[in-house]
Amino acid sequence: MEKLAPILISAHAGSAIVAGHYAGLWTTIHKHPDKKWTISELSEKAGCKERWVREWVGVLASAGVLKLEEGMIISCDRDVAKTLLPTSAVLQLFTELEMCLDKEDKIGACFKKDGPLGVGYSDFPKFQEWMGNWSCCRNKEKNFPERFMKLVEGGVHEALEKGIRVLEAGCGRGQHVMAVAQRYPNSSFVAFDIDEKTLELNRVDAEKLGLNNLEFVVGDFCNMRPEWANHFDYVMMYDCMHDLPHPDKAMEGLKTVLKDDGVVTMLDIYASSDMVKETKNPMSTVLYNISLHHCMSVSLASGGVGLGACWGVELAQKMLIEAGWEEKELRLIQDGHMNAVYVMTKGKGLM
Repeated sequence: MEKLAPILISAHAGSAIVAGHYAGLWTTIHKHPDKKWTISELSEKAGCKERWVREWVGVLASAGVLKLEEGMIISCDRDVAKTLLPTSAVLQLFTELEMCLDKEDKIGACFKKDGPLGVGYSDFPKFQEWMGNWSCCRNKEKNFPERFMKLVEGGVHEALEKGIRVLEAGCGRGQHVMAVAQRYPNSSFVAFDIDEKTLELNRVDAEKLGLNNLEFVVGDFCNMRPEWANHFDYVMMYDCMHDLPHPDKAMEGLKTVLKDDGVVTMLDIYASSDMVKETKNPMSTVLYNISLHHCMSVSLASGGVGLGACWGVELAQKMLIEAGWEEKELRLIQDGHMNAVYVMTKGKGLM
């Protein structure tokens, strides 16, 4: 139990952290940094029932997230409260637990030789919403998109300023492409996804933002539209290659829609394909578990290869070369601890 006790404690603390998010408690605590609260004061300020807040404090004070002193006085480190605000990417990783913990019976069944291939997209009705929130939080923290476009170099930022044709493949809730379309109004954008309901939401959001340079369409990585052949100057993709059933065909497809002088950027998770090496990092627990419950699972459920979130930079580069990219056309940029940015340049690129 010595090894398992901290894991059990963390699991229950994580659940309570998410409950506190929905109750608005972290936002309330953050608005009053360094304040010491009674349970009554915190409950009143957050508009919560005192009995519920008392039990919540019990969970997180026991775990060391909150501090509880004599006289039932509560305090919280200001950095902890800030990190757990709704606008924090870390908070989004906690809320992702919701999509995992209610599917353990289905996931467990997939382990068995006679069980299902995986748990499919239809079992994750909140995924697009969650992914959109995650992308939005991360983009704000990283000053996306201008910082990203300058990071990848190759004239991408300058070309977008002048005006080029851009495709986002697998756009999800459209947070990335809408941010880029806003920042670079001289360029025209097409974004595709397989989920028509999500695209309808995206169109409403784009209209509210007044984005006349952006079109959302239904699309499939393995069946790119014929009229897109050699059509786009820049193709971008964020956080989805490892989820796809057939990533090899998707990689080939990205090259077919690119003009003879163009650039593709593919952002994915920075990890090693060597599992022994990768598991030396405790935070990889989060990545492997998200993959176990979603990334790998949805790919396998669709009859795919199930790459998983930790497919790794070594395998990614190998697959890109097998898809037709030459080594000299391929660059890898590590952006922070979690992000791998693959930059593929065709011909002269955008210089």
